[in-house]
Amino acid sequence: NTLSGTRLNSKLEDLGASITVITKQQMLDTAVLDLNDVFRYEASTEGTANYTQFTPNRNGGIIDGVAGDPARANRIRGLGSPISGSGVNVAIGNFSSNSRIPMDPYNIDSVEISRGPNSNLFGLGAAAGTVNLVPSKANLTRSNSSVSFRVDSENGHRVSLDLSRPLIKDKLAFRFAAVDESKGFTRKPAEENINRYFGAVQARPFRNTTINASFERYDNSYRRPNSLTPRDTTAEWKASG
Repeated sequence: NTLSGTRLNSKLEDLGASITVITKQQMLDTAVLDLNDVFRYEASTEGTANYTQFTPNRNGGIIDGVAGDPARANRIRGLGSPISGSGVNVAIGNFSSNSRIPMDPYNIDSVEISRGPNSNLFGLGAAAGTVNLVPSKANLTRSNSSVSFRVDSENGHRVSLDLSRPLIKDKLAFRFAAVDESKGFTRKPAEENINRYFGAVQARPFRNTTINASFERYDNSYRRPNSLTPRDTTAEWKASG
């Protein structure tokens, strides 16, 4: 079921729109870390693995979208440029959000990709589509704990923690998740460090009343490598006098 098709809780099989849902288990199975990883495996989507986003400015210079903003260096249906604002829109819990903050599976239960003009259900109206992130919530009935650690061949590492605890069963629960990630690159001295913290509370004071609140802190320091080769933009200008 999804809310991305009609704003109502509907079965995917009953919707005429092109919508794909990526579950938490799928994200774990494919070891994705961001939206560009998700786009590697879905139809009509392109991320940094198979698409280089760049925009020429009025002087002939090139804006490197992959190095400057990899969270938006992607596209759906081959349309739009994220830097110009006409590309992929990102929503969290069906509400438009800051697309410069990258998606991370540490606090996401699923990803809903809605292709085409159906995205105007969210008031965004892009022709490419919308990506709706379904955030994790505290569990009122049971405790959950998970810790993960991974390394790569570029001297990068990632540690994540996820804890959910019911304080009063069926009434009050909290959830805490955190990520510490360091990315390595072939080109030196490029590097990127990410620290994220997420907290959520769910309360059910009455049978038909549920209250959810969440908070996230995101810190990112980086010196990313260029994804484009250098370009001479002065020789032609000098030659023209």
